[in-house]
Amino acid sequence: MVTHLIDVLKELSKRGSGPQPMFREFEFLDLLLVLEREGVIGRKRLSEYMGVGEGVTRTMIRRLKSQSLIEISGKWGCKLSEKGKRMVEEIKKLIKNVGSTSLKLPWDYPSNYVLLIKGGSGKVKRGLEQRDEAIKAGAKALMILSYVDSKLMMPGISDLTVEKPDFAESLIKTLKPEEGDVILIAAGDSLLEARKGALAAAQTLL
Repeated sequence: MVTHLIDVLKELSKRGSGPQPMFREFEFLDLLLVLEREGVIGRKRLSEYMGVGEGVTRTMIRRLKSQSLIEISGKWGCKLSEKGKRMVEEIKKLIKNVGSTSLKLPWDYPSNYVLLIKGGSGKVKRGLEQRDEAIKAGAKALMILSYVDSKLMMPGISDLTVEKPDFAESLIKTLKPEEGDVILIAAGDSLLEARKGALAAAQTLL
């Protein structure tokens, strides 16, 4: 099912003909998750949440509809179809969407966003690819941690459980990772920046 999910995201984000806006796969991940959370949502509110114009949102909605992932719900907006709900359930098996956090972190950015990637530790090398994608998506910083053998590791750098035991303990207690999970904490000047950065990094681990 992971391959199917990736194929659908690639199809949704594929560049169309003519002066079409460009999309990245994580933007459709974001859109599907917000539709699942909101139930029914109008285009204007969806545009505000996604940080894009209504024309761009309209194109994204049209693409989701072309894949039978959403239904138009009269004047109230759009909602996930049964196929869309199944797709989101597959996403949720791979990504735990923790959201914003008030954890004390080693930076002063006002907004932070947390995702857990289930069983993703084997796909992380030094975390450079994830940081690059997060920054390109608008985040100001990204912390990547793998939970292996009951330890929080900064891949290729250090054992946070040894170097910062209090911080590591607070993360483990709050986020409750399971063996092999990856914790992504993105920072930004806004929650939108942080959320997009976290999802862009997550996309590399699917």
